[in-house]
Amino acid sequence: MLNPSLNTLADQFVAYKKQNGSVYQTGAYYLEKYIQFATEANPGITVPDRKSVEAFLEKYEDAPGSLYNAAAFLREFSRYLIARGYLDAYLIPTGRNRLPTPAPPYFFTEEEISAFFRECDNVRDDPHYKGRHLVLPAMFRLLYCCGLRCKEVRILARKDVHLDKGYFDVLQSKGPKSRRIYISGDLIGYLDDYDRHISCLFPERRMFFPNRADKPYSAAMLEKNFLRFWYSAFPEKKDSGVSIRAYVFRHHFVYANMNRWLRDGKDVNAMLPYLMRYMGHTDVKNTLYYFHLVPDIYGEITARSKYSERLIPEVDDNEGN
Repeated sequence: MLNPSLNTLADQFVAYKKQNGSVYQTGAYYLEKYIQFATEANPGITVPDRKSVEAFLEKYEDAPGSLYNAAAFLREFSRYLIARGYLDAYLIPTGRNRLPTPAPPYFFTEEEISAFFRECDNVRDDPHYKGRHLVLPAMFRLLYCCGLRCKEVRILARKDVHLDKGYFDVLQSKGPKSRRIYISGDLIGYLDDYDRHISCLFPERRMFFPNRADKPYSAAMLEKNFLRFWYSAFPEKKDSGVSIRAYVFRHHFVYANMNRWLRDGKDVNAMLPYLMRYMGHTDVKNTLYYFHLVPDIYGEITARSKYSERLIPEVDDNEGN
């Protein structure tokens, strides 16, 4: 009996992931790219081999994020194949690709936020992009107000939004994790108005933020439109060399909340578990990561710590640790 083709095995793997609750859109994208690359060089290939995998990864050497993603998904695919008995599948060694170094985060000013949303609200109705003038301003406002991951907004289903109860459910985010997001009265009012208008165009829609085919906006389209509005508001920033993307709204959400708590005299450590759950982190360490991204926090915490420093006696260098 002939072995299934590499393409068939990949389809089976993606189907397996989806049956287990993963959307797996990005993983399927990289697997498709790998299969196209590998079969062009070797039409008879049936499982990933070292030569094709390493040659494929070389294509991403100048793009650390893509390199890491491609390696991670190919490693996962090979583990699946090995578990099914395809022992010749090449498994990329752990540590082969280091995590990419993230670009320094960009923090919005209030003036920049206002200018950005003015551009969003000026987008015109275009019959070629049904509903875009309604969807894009609402998507970006939800990112800004709730600090969600871009994917969580893009794939939000209409059935999971309960504006009458003041919340929506984020399902199967970053693996099999789900959470409930409660939102403010102002945001409920805005989304309720959006929902009424978009329902006139898509009365039976599946997605809360549909593209013209009632499917999720792609990650690329979300980024493209974010940059379109950003550079329309600030054309002078286009060649500044500063990296910015829609995900910055998530950083800004943490930044704004932490600084608000400090201004209000709240205990940031006590508030962190709430922020952790709201953002979909399973470990508070993931939320603490944002501390070093927020420059204002260090000044505030240092200033407050001065009051307690003199209560702690100094220890002589010769004393024990």
